[in-house]
Amino acid sequence: MPKKSNIKLIITFFLIILIIVLAIVIVNLTQKTRYAFEIEEITEEEARYYVLQKDNKLGVIDRSGTVVIEPQYDNIKIPNPAKDVFICLIDGNNDIWKAVDKNNEQKWTNYSSVDCISLRAITSLVPYEKTVLTYKQGNFYGIMDFDGNKITEPIYEEISTVDYKEGYLKVKKEGNYGVINIKGVQILKEEYDNLLSDGYYDEETKYSQSGFILRVKTDDGYKYGYATTIGKIVLEPIYNEVNRITEISDRSNLYFITSINGKYGLVKNSKEVLGNDYREIKYDKTNNILITEKDSKFGVYDTTGKNIIPIDYDAILVGGEYINAYKGEDIVIFNKEGRTVSTENYSKENVSNNYSIIIDKDNNYNIVDKNNNVLLKKSYTYLEYFKDDLFIATDSTKTGVIKSNGQVVVPIEYSTIQKVEGANCLQATIIDNNTTSIIDSNGRVKQGLEMSTLIKEDNFIKILSDNDVKYYDLDGNETTYKDLFPNNKIYAIKQNGKWGFVDAQGNIVVRCEYDFVTEQNENFVGVKKDGKWGVLNVDGSSVKEAVYEIAYNNITFLGEYYSINSNVGLPVYSGD
Repeated sequence: MPKKSNIKLIITFFLIILIIVLAIVIVNLTQKTRYAFEIEEITEEEARYYVLQKDNKLGVIDRSGTVVIEPQYDNIKIPNPAKDVFICLIDGNNDIWKAVDKNNEQKWTNYSSVDCISLRAITSLVPYEKTVLTYKQGNFYGIMDFDGNKITEPIYEEISTVDYKEGYLKVKKEGNYGVINIKGVQILKEEYDNLLSDGYYDEETKYSQSGFILRVKTDDGYKYGYATTIGKIVLEPIYNEVNRITEISDRSNLYFITSINGKYGLVKNSKEVLGNDYREIKYDKTNNILITEKDSKFGVYDTTGKNIIPIDYDAILVGGEYINAYKGEDIVIFNKEGRTVSTENYSKENVSNNYSIIIDKDNNYNIVDKNNNVLLKKSYTYLEYFKDDLFIATDSTKTGVIKSNGQVVVPIEYSTIQKVEGANCLQATIIDNNTTSIIDSNGRVKQGLEMSTLIKEDNFIKILSDNDVKYYDLDGNETTYKDLFPNNKIYAIKQNGKWGFVDAQGNIVVRCEYDFVTEQNENFVGVKKDGKWGVLNVDGSSVKEAVYEIAYNNITFLGEYYSINSNVGLPVYSGD
């Protein structure tokens, strides 16, 4: 009998454990579902509507260039260009907005104001929340979807976005702020004097894992704390200052530099690592260390709180992997483990698995391999790693490209050479004639154009001058617009210094008689003659005679209208 009882007890114990585990799993899944929401992404191809400006009034046009809303408003916003909901200003003095559809008929007339929510500190194709609107009823605001379904009741004094955090809304109630998401789920109760995003970003999650810096007002002034992106309080608001070390990309742990009464410390999650005893703490990402100052002396700790360089130096400067500690006239160089390094260089920056760039005490640059062998017979004024064994090299005032063995690949004769962001190539310029060229991924120069500018698009690069254009893929190989956009109906062609258009088979559609042209946008192209722009249809027929005097060539036309803003977000079109 005792044995059977023991077996029953063991079985019961494991059943209880299993139930507890299942309960934890269910709670976690419920939490994830509760806080989860989708951010709607709008591409340029999905956009159906654009803002139109004419005679200092704003309206809307569609992709065909047809006017949908006549320019009659002082301000108009398109929160989601894939939907026919347009937010129009009707009373600027009292900030009253209305929503209209593509027939200019007002929607949701039972509310005193309907507005979209502007995104702040986010570079976006569409700078608004794309799934929710605010509505005002009486003196209070709520949020609803684009079909007019209420997501929250009108219970807030204010609704705005949180910097960097699309999908999260800062709401005010009884003078205090909290956070909800676009599903209306409360993240933080309305009990803070202010709050903002910590600004954490990584390539995979973007800003979604950034938390909130919290502020409350006390008799002793403002105090700060911290909450995670789902509202879990990590630091109570007891500090004079809280800054998350956003350069540490460890999603499992949060690191904060905190201040109490002008003294700084380090907190990992909710646990104190370094007490608030320091006049200053600076984080160095390269070595994952903290440079600290106490009693006018400097030292170094790692992020576990271990002192690796004593607080005994007059100054500490970091040069890549080298930590330079100054005491009077003496300099001691350490590595990130706190061991001394015997070297004549003050900086060593690892740039790849095989190479590092070193800088000596006379500010001369060189390259070393992974065994610390110096590779260049001569030093340079500046070196920057490009790719493989290629380096951008500056000798005095001119710049070129060299290999790690010193072989010159691109002559050192350019005014500047810099990386093209988001591409695998370089931009080379000569200031004297404002020539911009491309250096491809293999270090070969692709001659560009004089008096030109480089424009980086999503999947290609173009160099544009007043009367010419060249196209390149993201590796820097020269290509054609036809190869980039094979489904276009017509393509620009240049003959005897004049521009026209041919179809995909090379047949002339528009004779080469223009000083410059644009490429096809929807069914329209721009043509320039005698300093003025006009618009043609893709069949060559005239849409707008040449009347526009426009000072720039990076332009598109939609119907008879031209773009006046195409660098950030969707273009705004003008008929002025």
